[in-house]
Amino acid sequence: MTNTAWGALRRSPVSFFGSWWPCRSLLFLLTSALLGVLLLAVTVLTLVLLPLWGIALGALERRRTRLLGFARLPTGHVRLGRDQRPHWLSIRLVETATWRETAALLVDIVLGMLSLAVLFVEFAALALPVAIVIAAIQGPRELNLFGNVYVTVTPGNWWPAVPVAAVLLALFCYINALITSGHAYLLRLLCGPRQEELERNVERLSRSRAALVAGFEAERRRIERDLHDGVQQELVTLATRLGMVSLDLDQLAEKGAETDAARAALATAQDQAEHAMATLRNTVRGIHPAVLTDHGLAAALDELAERAPVELRLDVDVDDRMLSGVETAAYYVVTEAITNAAKHTTATRLTVRARSGEHGFDMMILDNGNGGADPDAGTGLRGLAERAETLGGTFMIDSPVGGPTTLRLHLPLPEREAARADSAG
Repeated sequence: MTNTAWGALRRSPVSFFGSWWPCRSLLFLLTSALLGVLLLAVTVLTLVLLPLWGIALGALERRRTRLLGFARLPTGHVRLGRDQRPHWLSIRLVETATWRETAALLVDIVLGMLSLAVLFVEFAALALPVAIVIAAIQGPRELNLFGNVYVTVTPGNWWPAVPVAAVLLALFCYINALITSGHAYLLRLLCGPRQEELERNVERLSRSRAALVAGFEAERRRIERDLHDGVQQELVTLATRLGMVSLDLDQLAEKGAETDAARAALATAQDQAEHAMATLRNTVRGIHPAVLTDHGLAAALDELAERAPVELRLDVDVDDRMLSGVETAAYYVVTEAITNAAKHTTATRLTVRARSGEHGFDMMILDNGNGGADPDAGTGLRGLAERAETLGGTFMIDSPVGGPTTLRLHLPLPEREAARADSAG
């Protein structure tokens, strides 16, 4: 808070007057007076819309207090999904943040009027020395300061008005900074979020991200099933029909017909069908391997080791079945490690150790390559880290130049934690 108008008040006068805080405080006071007048008119004319004006004012004040050096505040309102936007008003009206911002609107009206009065008094107080100087320069003149107090000013006795004006100006700078700092603190208290609101927003965001990942995985499994049960089966049928055509050609050849050209075309068609089936099989496996869905992580890693381009050593001791998100995240960490090892390093061997226990699921992948992996160089490793964070876990990379590269994944197991909590209870 040292780099704010309030912090500037505690510095030396030289430091305070040598900064921009007096000007910023005056600008904040001017905008407060203007807002007070506008809000008073708006409130009187549209009293029923007071909460809506409060929400708009809260968004403004969370930014306006930055004029005095304060950090921008996050909102205390819950972020709404697209499906909830039609009910925006009904949701906002039951939030405590809305009514705090409505209170901030009333505070702005009161302090805005106070700011207007302060500015008027300051202007009048500074205008008096200026008027004395002007009257003195124009010649001897008798001035009525207030009540029955009169003073005669001449070109020779006007100078005391200058230090009086300087003292008043310095005093008003401190008063403005004090008033505006107190105003800003009060606005931040009313327009800023409470701790429970921040925790609720974080929890809601975590649930939304987890739901997105779950929905994404469900869609991947649906696509995998559609390809497996649809296109792949049609290709199998096509290959069978091509085999039947080959038998027909054999019968025609026995009768003396010329079938060499037809056999060459048939062989080409069979090769293309087999290539299409292999490509589709790899595509389906990349989208979501069926063995992972049907038999779990250990079986999926065994199947992956059989076709990996590098040697894959497995040391896996996990539950037969875990949450789908955990199994999928672990599987794709291994596939990404294999891809990076084959494409970007000199590694010829990867060692995978995986354990599931009371404290969650832990996996470590170690290669014998030359290291130097950069998570920011591509989206693969960064995507794995985001997936782990969505599931409440962590994903770390240790890849010094010269190797080896070590990937560590930790994911919580809610079912284990729940069982442990019940046991402890």
